[in-house]
Amino acid sequence: MVSNRESARRSRWRKKRHLEKLTEQANRLNLENQELKYALGSTLSQCNVVWKANQRLRSESVVLRGRLTGLCRTLAAMHGHAVNYNGAPNYSDRS
Repeated sequence: MVSNRESARRSRWRKKRHLEKLTEQANRLNLENQELKYALGSTLSQCNVVWKANQRLRSESVVLRGRLTGLCRTLAAMHGHAVNYNGAPNYSDRS
């Protein structure tokens, strides 16, 4: 009977130790989860900033491309050259 009691005591100790290890693991994983959530939030914030800058640059590019096309057409007209579809002078049609 002593051996059965000792076996039961060891079993309870193993279960307790296992529960402690699982609790420690859960705490570590919760901490890691919080850190990952913070990192994700920071990354999403940076992504939003870059996305807005990209949109602004794309809009600026459209405006600048239009201005360049107009300038190329004006320059080509001044020199009597044909202008290709993107507004650049076509120097292969020299008169």
